[in-house]
Amino acid sequence: MAETQDVRAWLDGLDPPLRGQVEELTQVVREADPRLEQAIKWGRLTFTVEGNWHHWLCGIAATKKGVKLIFHKGALLEDPHDLLLGSGRYLREVPADTAMRQAGAVAGLVREAIAHQSDMPE
Repeated sequence: MAETQDVRAWLDGLDPPLRGQVEELTQVVREADPRLEQAIKWGRLTFTVEGNWHHWLCGIAATKKGVKLIFHKGALLEDPHDLLLGSGRYLREVPADTAMRQAGAVAGLVREAIAHQSDMPE
């Protein structure tokens, strides 16, 4: 997955500790599926497959409060490791430190998000 100019610029704008976490978490996400594409969308590093940005899969948000992995349709995902936080209709998130400790489980969530990419919550 090539790093585009907008991704590099976004990463360059992060404080070093946040950037390190983002880069580690990006690696965890990337390892889930070689088809993943990335871009800066909605102020975060966002991932999809087949150019389907309307049904994006997940994104990495970096704020002063920390780094987290956000799943667009996280409410649809099975979560046997109880990693996903949130109660909204769509979004669920995983704090970066949890995601990096549970990289295999996160990769499974990414693959499941791909399988449910176009599904809609009831």
